[in-house]
Amino acid sequence: MNISIKTGFKTSFKTIAQSLASVALTLFICTTATAAAIDIAYSDAGTSIALPTYYFGSATAGLSEITIDGNSRMAFNTEHESMSGTWTATETRYADVQNGAGKYNYGRGGAKKYAQAGYLFSTLDLSESLSAVAAKHNALVNYVVWYIMDEQVPYLSSRRDQNKAYGLYRKAGRQSNFDWSSIMRVYTANDRGTTREFFAVLPPIATPIPGALFLFGSMALGLFGIATRKRGVLKA
Repeated sequence: MNISIKTGFKTSFKTIAQSLASVALTLFICTTATAAAIDIAYSDAGTSIALPTYYFGSATAGLSEITIDGNSRMAFNTEHESMSGTWTATETRYADVQNGAGKYNYGRGGAKKYAQAGYLFSTLDLSESLSAVAAKHNALVNYVVWYIMDEQVPYLSSRRDQNKAYGLYRKAGRQSNFDWSSIMRVYTANDRGTTREFFAVLPPIATPIPGALFLFGSMALGLFGIATRKRGVLKA
């Protein structure tokens, strides 16, 4: 009799535990697989600076501060235009670009543009405060990305800036297969009238456990405690 009760209880507890694990896994998959529109808003100029040009006065380039779903991130525009405003966007990852996603991913060599731009992005100085040299480097990286992605850029008035930009462009040209997946994310505006696409610095790596797993984990622990107490009673 004792053995029969204990065996039946073990089987019942195992079935409950398996069911909880299955539900928790389903919730986890649904949480990670659902891709919702992302809210983005411009915050301030960040560490970007003005580059002097011949016909447009100056062009602001470098990393600006934006918020992505309320979280502060550093990013720059892929075209020579203002970043100010708010919009919804789609997150485009490295694998997505390899499969044809991205505003500039058309024709032959679409993914190559992102690879070259991603390589340049990897050379950015991400410090909160920059020296004049680092700020200029970031701005010129942004400038060269404008050229790689769109090929329509204001002409730099400084010969020194021109030479540095050309040097960056030549380095990027050798990085047609660069994997930028661990460096940046691409955000493409959903509004067709807003031709914006941004490259944003990745947030610190974190692997939070969804609340659903905490909930079901607590339930499982509670059931385990009840089971332990009942087994103690049965043995007694």
